[in-house]
Amino acid sequence: MIKVSVIVPIYNAEKYLKQCLDSIQKQTLTEIEIIMIDDGSTDESADISKQYLSDSRFLYYYKDNEGLAAARADGIARASGEYLGFIDSDDWIEPDMYEKMYNVAKSNDSDIVFCNCVQNENGHRFTPEMRNGSFNREQIKSEIIPRTLAYIGKNGEKRSIRWSNCLRIYRKKTIEKNSIKFDRRFRRSQDLPFTYEMTLASQNYYYLGDDYLYHNRVVGDSLSRGYTKNMWNLYIPLIERLYKDTEEFKEMDLMPQMHLRAFFFVTDCIENELKKDCPNDMPTRIKLIQAIMNHPICDRYYGKIPIEKMNPLYQQYYRLIHEKNAKGIFTATRKFNNKLNRRKKYINPAIYFLTENKVTGTIYKKVRQKR
Repeated sequence: MIKVSVIVPIYNAEKYLKQCLDSIQKQTLTEIEIIMIDDGSTDESADISKQYLSDSRFLYYYKDNEGLAAARADGIARASGEYLGFIDSDDWIEPDMYEKMYNVAKSNDSDIVFCNCVQNENGHRFTPEMRNGSFNREQIKSEIIPRTLAYIGKNGEKRSIRWSNCLRIYRKKTIEKNSIKFDRRFRRSQDLPFTYEMTLASQNYYYLGDDYLYHNRVVGDSLSRGYTKNMWNLYIPLIERLYKDTEEFKEMDLMPQMHLRAFFFVTDCIENELKKDCPNDMPTRIKLIQAIMNHPICDRYYGKIPIEKMNPLYQQYYRLIHEKNAKGIFTATRKFNNKLNRRKKYINPAIYFLTENKVTGTIYKKVRQKR
């Protein structure tokens, strides 16, 4: 019996692919299949992938390029495992990742098992604000679902439980029972609707909070860091799909959270036009931001999110979007960044000196204790 089907979408990943596939081949859970979906690669990815076919657990399929969502959908169609896992072709995993996740899934009858990851560039560990262990249906509804799309962090920043497919295994029967599929049109944040719909359908969920089993490689010129052409039009169908999912879920009112997620996606797309590597001139940037502000999605969430809990920049965005003031975005962002840079350069070092210096730190702590 195949316990876990591991789906690996591949697109021009020759530089990192061997490390990725080696890490899967060395898994301590041996009852797995590795489904390599070559999404139209033009480099040496195909040759590298085919080197692994001597291991009968590896399967290779070539297709015309459609994007990550389509590749994952095609992988699911070919999967025969009890659970499904996903790995991006430039990442790698710990040797016991799937053994740990599968054993926990079986012992707790879980629909989803979620682990943590390490970002390789700086060793940063992503740790969601949630407790470790098992969640039954009522706990999923009270502790996980309300923060899957979006919530506001302690400092007024945008937050959500990390929705990456690669950090989870999903029970295949639950996927099939609820007709959960990747939308082939999606080219941005395609992980989110899949994880959201699976979380809404799950009866048991497990979080391996102490286990950092996945290594996420953030490539310097990746789309997530640089300018994305036509980004807003890529997000519109995704936002509409999430609104539809939210409306159809009748057990809870998730619309406030959905409005918040829509607002965050709008600000992401506006900030995309502010990036240093944006090739557009100023009139074009203003025109594109204006088009975002004029979209009905912005009217849909207006007046329905707790803007007073957000940081000053988001409050400015919210006001300027409502006023359809695209030019004002540039002024607001510049002032906020200048203030942030002054704080980093002057205020933070002063605070550090006050609290950590041997002399001033001792005095500071004594004053604090007296208070």
